Amino acid sequence: MKALILRNDAKASVATARALIDKGFQILSVDTLAVAHALIRVDTIDLLVMDERVEGQLTHAIALSGERRNPYLSAILLTDRSREETDDLYALIPTLYALMGEATAPALLGQLALSAVSNVEEVAARVARNAAVDAAEVAAGPDVAPLILSRTDIALEVDEIEESGPSYADVAIASPELAEIERETVPEEYHDAVGAEVAALFRKHPLPSFLQPDRVVAAKAG
Repeated sequence: MKALILRNDAKASVATARALIDKGFQILSVDTLAVAHALIRVDTIDLLVMDERVEGQLTHAIALSGERRNPYLSAILLTDRSREETDDLYALIPTLYALMGEATAPALLGQLALSAVSNVEEVAARVARNAAVDAAEVAAGPDVAPLILSRTDIALEVDEIEESGPSYADVAIASPELAEIERETVPEEYHDAVGAEVAALFRKHPLPSFLQPDRVVAAKAG
């Protein structure tokens, strides 16, 4: 079992490390957020024991990052917040096992640490709950409103067509797709509008000879 300790006070960190070593943990003890973030990414940590604030910043992100690498991670946060201020933390940090005061005795932290990694059934149930929530979010799909265009949105004015100067690539891509649409699935007025717009395109920007159909090129050559 491997524990990462992140505390502001060096003496408290050493005392916590000794208590956890007595319970059979291998210890990684750091005093900066940057080093803690680096270790959590490259190593598999079973337990986090952290002050909630280090260097003036919250340590919640370390617990969340550690869970992505090891879903069975457990975290003990040391904080002086009141209960009313900490109730939401259990929902925010799924790996959170316990919230304790910063002055909690090292021996008690050692007992909590062993309990946090020994209760396999509780940890497995937590992992299953998180997986179910993730699956439900994926199944629900993104909440995106459908895009509905009216005819006025689709049809372009002749002036707009001439100003835009469509490329031959646009015509080459669009024409085969339009040909595959069944006429009965599209109102007749749409076919008329599309046909008129395509004809206007070719009048304004005729295709080069090497892109025109063979029969047209032959006719011009004769």
